[in-house]
Amino acid sequence: MGTIRIDGCEIPFKEGDNVLKAALAVGIEIPYFCYHAALGSLGACRLCAVEITPKDPTKAPQVVMACLEPARDGLEVSVSALAARQVRQGVIEFLMINHPHDCPVCDEGGECHLQDMTVACGPPYRRYRGRKRTFTNQDLGPLVHHEMNRCITCYRCTRFYQEYALGDDLGAMRLRNEVYFGRFQDGPLASPFAGNLVEVCPTGVFTDAVFRQHFARVWDLKTAPSVCPHCSVGCNTLPGARDGTLRRVRNRFHAELNRWFICDRGRYGHQYSEHPARPLTPRVEDVKVSYRQALTAAAEQIKAARDKIGGLGSVREDLEGNAMLRALLYDLSGVFATFSDPQLEVATATAVAQLQNTTRAPSLAEMEQADAALIVGDLTAHAPMIDLALRQAYRNGAKLALLHSGPTPLVRFAATTLTISPHEIGAHLLRLNERVAAPSAAHNKQEKELTDIATYLTAAHQPLLVGVIETMVAPEIVVLAQLATALGPRARLAYALPGANAYGAALLTPASSTTAMLEAIESGQIQTLIVAGNDPLGDARLGARWRVACQRLSTLIVLDCVATATAEAADILLPVAAWAERSGTFVNYEGRAQGFASVFQRSEPLLSTAEVIADLAQCLALALPDAAVVLSDAFPGYQAPVPGTLGSPLAALPLPVQIDTTIRLAWRLHPGRWQAALASWYGDEPLAGFAPALLKLAPAAAALINPATALSEGIAEGERVRLQGPVETMVLPVQLDNNVAAGTIALARVVLAQLGVGHGDPLELEKVS
Repeated sequence: MGTIRIDGCEIPFKEGDNVLKAALAVGIEIPYFCYHAALGSLGACRLCAVEITPKDPTKAPQVVMACLEPARDGLEVSVSALAARQVRQGVIEFLMINHPHDCPVCDEGGECHLQDMTVACGPPYRRYRGRKRTFTNQDLGPLVHHEMNRCITCYRCTRFYQEYALGDDLGAMRLRNEVYFGRFQDGPLASPFAGNLVEVCPTGVFTDAVFRQHFARVWDLKTAPSVCPHCSVGCNTLPGARDGTLRRVRNRFHAELNRWFICDRGRYGHQYSEHPARPLTPRVEDVKVSYRQALTAAAEQIKAARDKIGGLGSVREDLEGNAMLRALLYDLSGVFATFSDPQLEVATATAVAQLQNTTRAPSLAEMEQADAALIVGDLTAHAPMIDLALRQAYRNGAKLALLHSGPTPLVRFAATTLTISPHEIGAHLLRLNERVAAPSAAHNKQEKELTDIATYLTAAHQPLLVGVIETMVAPEIVVLAQLATALGPRARLAYALPGANAYGAALLTPASSTTAMLEAIESGQIQTLIVAGNDPLGDARLGARWRVACQRLSTLIVLDCVATATAEAADILLPVAAWAERSGTFVNYEGRAQGFASVFQRSEPLLSTAEVIADLAQCLALALPDAAVVLSDAFPGYQAPVPGTLGSPLAALPLPVQIDTTIRLAWRLHPGRWQAALASWYGDEPLAGFAPALLKLAPAAAALINPATALSEGIAEGERVRLQGPVETMVLPVQLDNNVAAGTIALARVVLAQLGVGHGDPLELEKVS
C-alpha cells in the first residue's frame, strides 16, 4: 500500500496494482481499450499512454503504458502531458484508418467505448482517404452477431473466451493489420458464456443477435436492477425494455456473485416473456375473459370447495408469491406445497438444512479461491456461473474432481473423474468419507481415484464441495455435508439448487407436503387446486401421476407467465407478470435474499402472483395481510432487500429434516439393467425452454450410452433403440459418449418426461430390428 501522484493528485494503491488500475479505482479517467478488470493488462492497444517523471532530475520524462507500469510509492504520473496526449491521439487516428463510418447504424452506438475514446483523445477529423481493409463476417449462431470490420485488435474477446472461460472454438488468426477474431469455420459458439463477448468487446464486433431482431437505442431503454430467474445462483442483471416489451438483458456488477459476467441462459432466456404462446389474457374454460371475471370465477370455485383446496407454489416463484399463497391456504385450511416431485422436495429441504448447519455457503468470488474442489453432478447445466467460478479456480491451479453419471463439460478440466451410475454415487461418497478419515491402500482403479480425490481435498487449504441437487438424493446430500465436516473448518460446502428461489421455497414448505398433496388429490380430499408458477403435469418423473390425479379435480386454477402443460390444462388461467415486469425477492443458493425491481409495465394489465393472490383473498372476503406482513410473520425480523444492493442472509428457523434410512439401500439394490440419467445442457430450464434462440442450440434427442457398455450389448453408434418407461415407449438413435456411466442411458429432460422416469430410475432398452 502506498500513494502515487497523478497530475498533482495523490491517490492510494494496493500492492500489485498498476497505474491504470489505481487511477480507475478512484475515478481518474485514463483512456484504454484492452484493459479489463477481469482479464488484466495486455498493453495491446497502446491507448493508456501516460508520462512518468523519473526521480533523477537529469533523466527526461518518458511515456509508458499505464496498464503495464507497476504502481510504486511516490511515482509521478501525468495523463495530461503533451507527449502522452500525442501518443493517444496517434493511436486513435491509426485505428480509425480502417474503422467503418457506420456509427449511425452500428448496434454499439451509445455504449461504444471507441466512440467515447475518440471524442476524449482523437483528432476531430480523418486525414486518411485511402482504401479501407475489410473482412468477411462469420455466422456465429443465433446468439452473437459478428461484424469483424469494427475490430480494433484489443484481444479482449479471445482473452475472455480462451483464457477466462476456457473455450476453444474462437481465437485470433492471421498477422499484423489483418488479425482476425473468429472460428475456423462458421458455426454456433460452443461456450455457455459466449454472450459475454457482447459486453467485453469495446466496439461492435460482437453484438447481441437477439437484441438486433427488436433493436432500440440504449438511451431509449428503460432499465432497473434485477436478479436472474434462471437458476439458484442469483446473478445480478440489468434488463432493458422499450414500448412495453423486454428487449435485452445485460450483466450488472455484483462484487460477490457474478461480477462482470453472466451465462448465456441468463442473457438470452428472457425471450420467454415475449414468446408468442405466452398467456396474456385470463381464461375460464378456454374462453377469454376479463381479469375481474376470472378472479370472480376462481373465488366461486374456492368457496364451493370449502376446505378441500390445495395450493402449489414453485421454486421459480418469488418469495412474496409463495408466502402469499401459503398464507391464503392456511386461512382456507388447505394443503400447501412448492414442489411437484417429493424426491426433489426432500433433497432440496435436506440441502438447505445442511447449509443452515454450516458457516455459510461460499460466494462465487470465494469459490474462485478454492485450491481443490469435488463436484457431484453437472454444474454447467444447473448453475453455469458456479461452473465459471470453478474454471477460475482451475486456472489458479486448483485440482477439480468429478463424480457424475452423464455428460458434463467440466470433465475437460478435472484432475480425477469418476463416471458412475446414479445409484453408485452415495456409496462412493461414503467410501470417500472413509478415506478422508483414514487413508488406506487402493486395490483397483476406482479406489485409486477415490484416494486421489481424498488426497486433493485433505491437502488443500481451501477445499470446496459442490453438489447438484436435481441429480442427488437426500442421503447423498447428507454424506457430502459430512465430508465437508470431516475436512474441517476450512472446507466450504455449496449446493446448486433447482430454481431461482428454491432456498426460499424450501423454508416455506411443510415436510412431506408434496406427497400429502398428491395423495389428497387422488383420494378426492382436494377438489380445487391453485398452481402458481409450477408445472406438475410436465414433471419428468411424476407428470403422468399428476395428470391422472388432476382429472379428479373439479377446478384447476393456474397463475403463470408461460404456457406450460399445466397452464394449458387450466380450468381458470390467471396470467401474471414475468420477473422483469414485477418487483420481488429471490433467495439464492447461499441463502442470500436479493430484491429485484419492476423494469416496465406491459400494455396488458398483468400483476405479480402476490398481487393476484391478494385480490383473490379480497374476493373471498378474507383479511389477508400484504406480502411484507406475511413475510415478517414467516421470517421474524425480515426486511425486504433493496434492489441494486448486495442482498442479505435470510434468517430462518432450522429446517427439521428426517431421512428414511431405507433410501440408503437403493444405492446398492437396483432392479433394472439400465438406469436413466439426466443429460442436461445450459439452456435446459423451465423459462429458458420458451426462448427460441437458445432452443436452436439444444442437442438433438438421442440415447447416450457408454461405448464399453454398448459394445458388450452389441449396440452400434447411430443404431436405433426402443426405450420403455412407465408411461411411454420411445425410439431414439444411440450416441456413444465416454462421459456416460456404464449401465446408464443419459437422456434429455423432455425425453425423460415422455417416458415418465427421473434421474436414477430404471429403464428398459431393446434394439430395433
